[in-house]
Amino acid sequence: MCIKLADVSASEVKKLAKAVLVPVGSLEDHGPLPLGLDTKIAEAVACKCEEAVVAPSINYSFSPEHPFSVTVPLPTLSAFLLEVTSQLYNLFSVPVIFVVAHKGAAPVMEAVTMEAYKRGVRTALLDVWGVIESLGYDDFQKLCRAEASLALALGYSVVVRKSKRYKSPPMKKGVLIPWHSGEYGCSPESVSEARKEEGLRIIEEVAEALRGLVRGLEDLSGGGR
Repeated sequence: MCIKLADVSASEVKKLAKAVLVPVGSLEDHGPLPLGLDTKIAEAVACKCEEAVVAPSINYSFSPEHPFSVTVPLPTLSAFLLEVTSQLYNLFSVPVIFVVAHKGAAPVMEAVTMEAYKRGVRTALLDVWGVIESLGYDDFQKLCRAEASLALALGYSVVVRKSKRYKSPPMKKGVLIPWHSGEYGCSPESVSEARKEEGLRIIEEVAEALRGLVRGLEDLSGGGR
């Protein structure tokens, strides 16, 4: 059962939760897939973690690679997230964990997490796409298939656009090459190979990584709140 922060009292949070989870997504162009798919993926993973409460999602983040998106300037986004993280921790005295399902925002969220920790906030981050890559989705078109499979698992339909063939952006370990979604995209083949069952399996695998993170933070604190 998904326990949402907005649906319970402050005293219930302190009784129920070992962590507060903050899903982080985006509102951006996903081709034939929903604009808010990243946010929906983050929420689906967070809701699988029964020992935590799920805070309202961050729907607008950092998406400069997509011209059709709502992207927040880095200073504004960082200041907002630092303030939210600090206040959540001060209110409930349990770790605040970002569940990040927008790949472009992951480096930003890592910096915010480290800065919050430096300020005395018990916080951590789960990079959803980083976990998915570790499952063997190690190139862009495999990630496209995973994303379309996740959309199917969440109840969306997937439209295969066969009229245009896209090339993949360069992905090299340890290398950052800026890219633009107008130049690159998911091939029709990778999207057509998507399966609902694959999406459900991915959600469960990432959720298990999140549960392990929550347990690990509890162990580090000796079980204290």
